[in-house]
Amino acid sequence: MPEFQTFFTPARLDEFWYYVKWLLFYVAPMIMIMAAAGAVSMLITVIRKSFANTDQVGKKENDDDYEIRRY
Repeated sequence: MPEFQTFFTPARLDEFWYYVKWLLFYVAPMIMIMAAAGAVSMLITVIRKSFANTDQVGKKENDDDYEIRRY
């Protein structure tokens, strides 16, 4: 039988954790910055729509100079 070899040798584990550390320190902040920019843009859109809707609702309510009755 062939001799048993482990895949996770200390050298390979060190190399794996080196790449994980690189990924966490350099790539993850960029992803978080892009996610934050997207969240801010959505928040600005919601705020704009909320102010736009209040202006339109106010105009519709005050725009009627006559009374409408349906029989």
